[in-house]
Amino acid sequence: MFRVKKMTLEDFDFAINLSDTMNWDLVEEDFEFMVKLEPDGCFVLLYGSERIGIATTISYGQTGWLGNVIVNENYRRRGGGSLLVKRAVEYLASKGVETIGLYGYPERASFYAKSNFQYDSEFLVLRGRGFSASAKAGLRKAEKDDIQQIVDLDRLYFGVSRRRLLEPILLDLDNLCFVSTDDRRIIGFSMAKVYDGVAEIGPLVCEQGYDDIATDLLKAILKKLKGYEVSICVPKKEFTILNMLARYGFTEHFRIARMFQGAPIINNNYIYVAESLERG
Repeated sequence: MFRVKKMTLEDFDFAINLSDTMNWDLVEEDFEFMVKLEPDGCFVLLYGSERIGIATTISYGQTGWLGNVIVNENYRRRGGGSLLVKRAVEYLASKGVETIGLYGYPERASFYAKSNFQYDSEFLVLRGRGFSASAKAGLRKAEKDDIQQIVDLDRLYFGVSRRRLLEPILLDLDNLCFVSTDDRRIIGFSMAKVYDGVAEIGPLVCEQGYDDIATDLLKAILKKLKGYEVSICVPKKEFTILNMLARYGFTEHFRIARMFQGAPIINNNYIYVAESLERG
């Protein structure tokens, strides 16, 4: 019989090994971060005493995100995945969440549709390596005092404050964050989470019409990541960013569909790169 329990430290190795079957390249720090952000909202699916699936969540007030939904291939199409999603959705509802987003494989859209998730848009997950490229002047590393402006700009795109996510990323000295300013006003920023030899870029938010600044923000990050294996999740509509990355050797790893249960809160009048598949 299937049942769901809260994820703990002892489950991290299992979670990593399961995510490896999807080629997601998650590391222990990913799950440590998720459990730290949402200690009661990360779950393990069991069949009897055997661990066979995982799911994570994060809540941002009235909006939440569902991520890392995986079930061992040998146990799929038996109701365990639906139970896992149901438990995660119930948890987010208990936190006051009214809109839930997720990234899922397009071929799994019908599975999520059964839980009232509706298709919103398509994203591409790319892989490549950091490289040296010249960026225009006017960019600088973000400082602690920039966090409120960064959160405010991110909110204009995402619809709610993600301070509880963005501030720890900025304050972690291993990570990277660059900003572009116009008369002291931040008009764009880009972050990257950096681990041992690998990195994940995101989020990037930039005001519409500043495509050159958006690509320069990415170049500034990628220059610092020279030699690192890098992943990035970009909306299909962001042609300028996608073309720039392709020129520097980034290739498509897979495609995903962004879906929402409840009213979407995203303002698409901004240039955007996702923070991660599991947190939006």
